Amino acid sequence: MAEMSLDDVRNYLKTNQTIIFPYGVVEQHGHHLPLSTDIHNAEMLSELIAEGLGCMIAPTLNYCFSGGMLPGTINVKPNHFSAVVTDIMESLTVQGFRNIIIVPGHGGSESLENLRESLRIAKWMNPYLHQTNIFLITFEDYSPLAHHAVFEDHDFHSGKLETSMMLAYRPDLVHMEKIAMDPPEVAERLREDPDSYQARVFRTKMPEEIATTSQRADVNVGVMGHPEDADAEFGKAVLQEVRENLIPALKEALNL
Repeated sequence: MAEMSLDDVRNYLKTNQTIIFPYGVVEQHGHHLPLSTDIHNAEMLSELIAEGLGCMIAPTLNYCFSGGMLPGTINVKPNHFSAVVTDIMESLTVQGFRNIIIVPGHGGSESLENLRESLRIAKWMNPYLHQTNIFLITFEDYSPLAHHAVFEDHDFHSGKLETSMMLAYRPDLVHMEKIAMDPPEVAERLREDPDSYQARVFRTKMPEEIATTSQRADVNVGVMGHPEDADAEFGKAVLQEVRENLIPALKEALNL
């Protein structure tokens, strides 16, 4: 879409009202992956879906909420991020798009949960959106390999899955020789509980108190998985599963 003209978009909308909206985050991904990893995640998956559906891709939104505080990470509060995405959904609908597929490149629970609820309420309160199909896709649901990696192997962040996908899509940005981990006890804790990078402090014993949250001082790399096991073939296999499972599901849903 970013490279199209006004006339191009007008002509497109005459026959196709489907668009993909990718978003990522600028966030540290250890020493071996770039800060833009989650942006590339969103773009590679969006290109795959667009090819399968024959539809356009909106420009990627590069910012949302990470929660991490290591250098290179840029945080946008979940409520601000969700408000921007909701505005974009409304703008696309006003133009004439009726099928909007949101593709997250970042799996942060805070952003996903806030966005999902914000979109639900936006559709509730804005009758103009009632006839617009909005999908918030999590690709792990359409790849058994990715689902197993995340939920069984606890490969959450900068590990085998993300590194393999980058090796398959942007190998020029991957530096396997620079793989580094936090001390073993910290790395294992992060694999068991990805939110354990957070330190939550309470000043009172009242259960209603809102915690003061910061990043734990013992987390200096933040890799949550096993990047040393990554290879491009695994990344390609994950993308192929998404292609085989997600595209037919979307075509059926949209009667394409």
